[in-house]
Amino acid sequence: MKWMKLLLAILGLVTGGINAWAIDGFDLAEAIPGQTGVCITEMDGGERVEIPLTVLGTVGSGRPDGEIVLVRLDHARMRETGIIAGMSGSPVYIDGKLLGALAYGWAFASEPIGGVTPFVRMLEVEPSPPASVVASRPQLSEILAAARGGTLGQLVVDWLVPESSEGPRALPLAVAGWQTPSGGTWLAESGRRLGWVAAAGGGQSDTRVTGAIGPGSMIAAVMVDGDVTLAAGGTVTEVRGDRLWAFGHPFLGAGSIAMPLARAEVVAVLPNLMNSFKFFTIGEPIGAIVADRRDGILGRLGAEAPMVPISVTVNDRKYSYRSVRHPLLLPLLTGYLSQASQGVSGRSFGDQTVAVQVSVRYPGNQTATVSATVASSQAAAEASAFSTAVVAYLEGSTFEVPDIESIAISLETIEGLETATILDIVPERRVVHPGDELAVHFRLRPHRGAEIIHTVKVRVPEGIPEGRIDLVGADGAAWTAYDLQMRPLRPANFADEVRLVNSLDGATSLVAVLERRDVGVAVAGGTVSAPPSVVIQMQAALGPNLDTVAYSVVAKVEAKMSFPISGAQRIPLTVRAGSRESETR
Repeated sequence: MKWMKLLLAILGLVTGGINAWAIDGFDLAEAIPGQTGVCITEMDGGERVEIPLTVLGTVGSGRPDGEIVLVRLDHARMRETGIIAGMSGSPVYIDGKLLGALAYGWAFASEPIGGVTPFVRMLEVEPSPPASVVASRPQLSEILAAARGGTLGQLVVDWLVPESSEGPRALPLAVAGWQTPSGGTWLAESGRRLGWVAAAGGGQSDTRVTGAIGPGSMIAAVMVDGDVTLAAGGTVTEVRGDRLWAFGHPFLGAGSIAMPLARAEVVAVLPNLMNSFKFFTIGEPIGAIVADRRDGILGRLGAEAPMVPISVTVNDRKYSYRSVRHPLLLPLLTGYLSQASQGVSGRSFGDQTVAVQVSVRYPGNQTATVSATVASSQAAAEASAFSTAVVAYLEGSTFEVPDIESIAISLETIEGLETATILDIVPERRVVHPGDELAVHFRLRPHRGAEIIHTVKVRVPEGIPEGRIDLVGADGAAWTAYDLQMRPLRPANFADEVRLVNSLDGATSLVAVLERRDVGVAVAGGTVSAPPSVVIQMQAALGPNLDTVAYSVVAKVEAKMSFPISGAQRIPLTVRAGSRESETR
């Protein structure tokens, strides 16, 4: 079946504009209650209309230099719709001078009252030298523990989109033919925190959308294109040369950014008691957004923005996308595309087992690949959170991160829960000798199945001293999380971080490990054993900056399974000198 190109558009607040209006700025102090003016916005059928308005006064926004001008739109249609989602950026003129951009509206308002961002502040929106914008990332062991506990989605939301003290600004989400994240999922929560409210609507990309760009023109900031288009729709406030100002408020507050900018056209306006919104179509790119700050966005006409290819394969169906390159947006969009692709191809909720593999390719054939298998009623959401976490962890490195070349996500889904729990771990014997091969029996209980036993063999190293060693049996994911906590690694560069991600075990493996109590320290690229006296001296000098380890791994063996396992157990063993054969004689 031919895949239809879809549009997912996030609407801003205002659109409009007629080029005949003067570009002279209007002093905020001149905005006197009772003055009249006009707002230019695009309505049904792409018609740009002049909406009369009355100035109500100036109020603070709770932020330094954040005053906004309150206006009431005096038009019968506006009394029906209120301030419409998609109007952000519509120029407001008083006495023929540009006051600013209509940028604020309130849900369920009984009058069409909006807030105007003064254009003089929008002129301060400028790109700045690139800087890290990634939030402090959690430890890899925390990410793995959250994945095991089914809370990875919440961790990702708190990590990438922390709650704003200012509260969300509603930017309703218009959807054409694609399922939005269901309420209660981590994606729905991230959208709420970003101020995106799902609303039916949208339209397909249309190359026939053309026309000169000027104050009041409808535009779209394109975050994803390909088999689906995800874009934020709003309005141009002013154009000067190749510079364009729009929205009048932050889209994401991303600072310096490179995001494709396209022409858009309103098809129709749908009145809604909570948030009226615009159906609109998107044309070809006309430039790029280069700054996204408190008082609006700045674009450059004719500029280009690099995109990251993302492929998502769900069973035997493959979807191809391109995403904006941004250290916070890219991980979130990766997760969204992962879950939405699952929703198109099959189930997005209900008991199922999802095996996900994420490959992130960097220049020089440097690729980070990691897999996980999730079995639960929210497996699709958890698998998408895993995709987001992998990309966000790499993009959040404290080392210099090269530009991602591509991302590939593979998802294999099975309806029903294909999983098992470790009931017990039984070693062949509790007393071992150097060189022994020890059989370890894992008792497993599959979901709604009969108990099974799987045996692995681990060899006791030659030369190991007498005393206690511990047998640790676990699923691969549990072992990896534990190992990272007990023996933290200190990557020396980004390549070390890629190798660390590549070393992660998934829940579809059984791991049997022999551990010996030891003392060591974490160093760049790994850990080393050290005498206790040396460790004490280093702790005195470095304090909390020194990571110490209490156990060392003396032997490890893995067995791959066809379904995810959960569980772990530690069993003490005793090492005796000599051989088992000599002891029995």
